[in-house]
Amino acid sequence: MKTTFLLAGIAMLALSAGAANAAGLLDYYSVSYAKAIDTPEASAVAYNWDTQTLMVSNDEEEDDGTSIFGEYDVKGNKTATIIIDGCLSLGAAQCDPEGLTYVGGGKYVVAEERYQDIALLSQTGSSGSTRFYTAYQDAPTISIGPDAGNSGLEGIAYNKITGDYYGVKERQSETIWKVSDVDFGAETATVATLFNAEALPGMDRLSDVAVLSNGLFAATPLGDNLLILSGRSFKILEVTQAGAVVGSYDLSAFRSLVDPADEGGKFEGLTLDHLGNIYLVSDDGDGPNQSYLVKLSYTGPGAVPEPATWAMMIAGFGLVGSAMRHRKTSVRFA
Repeated sequence: MKTTFLLAGIAMLALSAGAANAAGLLDYYSVSYAKAIDTPEASAVAYNWDTQTLMVSNDEEEDDGTSIFGEYDVKGNKTATIIIDGCLSLGAAQCDPEGLTYVGGGKYVVAEERYQDIALLSQTGSSGSTRFYTAYQDAPTISIGPDAGNSGLEGIAYNKITGDYYGVKERQSETIWKVSDVDFGAETATVATLFNAEALPGMDRLSDVAVLSNGLFAATPLGDNLLILSGRSFKILEVTQAGAVVGSYDLSAFRSLVDPADEGGKFEGLTLDHLGNIYLVSDDGDGPNQSYLVKLSYTGPGAVPEPATWAMMIAGFGLVGSAMRHRKTSVRFA
């Protein structure tokens, strides 16, 4: 246990020093994997820091109004099917859960694009590898803005340190919201425009938002920054809460993978785990393509090695120690 805390402390000191001298974080990422997933029209992804799993939303309901989400481990393997009833109870328009974020205690907040609402979901039951969550009509719900059709609330992120949420409006016009004083019991919140997102360079519509504060970067100078995704532009921007661009990551190399049919496949959601790794999900472009889960691994200052890397390092230390012991026993004095 002491060794674990020591390693974590060294990592944070290195990260703080590196972050203070670096322009941003997005230069420190490399592709770990890109895996096909069986959640069609994947529209958002949320990292559960309690179970270290990923929840992926599907923005098209079944004929009976059921939404079928998927849970995956951080290696991209499916671990559970998630059922949410009552999607058609929201109103006359198509149910459109485009944003998703984890808020702790097994609970998630889903963002509905067209009605621009956020709803708190809790697990209500399970059967084998299938779990059931609060039906939409029963979920505590907070309005973020007026009905916006297919151009509204596209992503949501939760800052577990401050309790604030950040939302993105896709277009007409692109907006970054800060949602504070959230009270799902009273179904109230304070919504403010954080900055004019139309000024963000090279971003044709906004797809999702993620915070840097929930894990490795929390205590660093970059901890208050946000990641903004534009699926149409195949780009991630790192921005300050004043709207200044700190860095960018080009996703265009994935275009032929997520949209081989040239039918609108694009990245729709992103999230970060506690080690700073980024996960993205792509939709299938209304059917002709395949949905994907992509992991971008953080490799910068303070990066914590993956378990397999730790095992290799420990094995290496063991070999070095064995060699040293062997060398010591070979010494002879006259």
